[in-house]
Amino acid sequence: MLTHSNQLVGLILAAGKSSRMKVDKAYIRYHEKPQFEHAANQLLPFVNKILINGKENAAYENYEVVLDQKEFENNGPISGLLSAMKLYPNYSFFLLGCDYPYVSNESLKILNDTFLKSNKSVCFINNTNGYLEPLVAIYSSKDLKKLIPFWQTKQTSLRYFLESLNPVILPAPHNNDILSIDTPKNQ
Repeated sequence: MLTHSNQLVGLILAAGKSSRMKVDKAYIRYHEKPQFEHAANQLLPFVNKILINGKENAAYENYEVVLDQKEFENNGPISGLLSAMKLYPNYSFFLLGCDYPYVSNESLKILNDTFLKSNKSVCFINNTNGYLEPLVAIYSSKDLKKLIPFWQTKQTSLRYFLESLNPVILPAPHNNDILSIDTPKNQ
């Protein structure tokens, strides 16, 4: 259990249904290991603890698993963050979706360094569509205090939540850093 509220928790989002991909994205092997494990290894240098927001009865060896809590389930990625916050309130979270296999370690370091300097939520912007990328981002504990009230207004979009925070917004160093692979043709 973490003891200092300024510590950063890594949260790998792997609880999705993968309906467009037709296979569980968490277990696809892009880097000679299941993607959830590769993503966890990528965050490990920057965080004090790794959590896998996963599915019941799935195997996530050596990792603490956070299942979507009943009150939050079936609301997409926000369900995983809300559920993790219940276990680790007052902590900051480094989110990484399991469907971002090409995000670079360099880019994750840039996010982390910016977070440490600013103590604010930080994310990349998609230069193609102008959207913020909420699943490769760091959410500060201060900003996460606003997540439950946001969700209670029936809003479930992490992107809209992130936009409401006035985060530090960075251009992604590489186009692939924010490329979500969620259909077989995108592989």
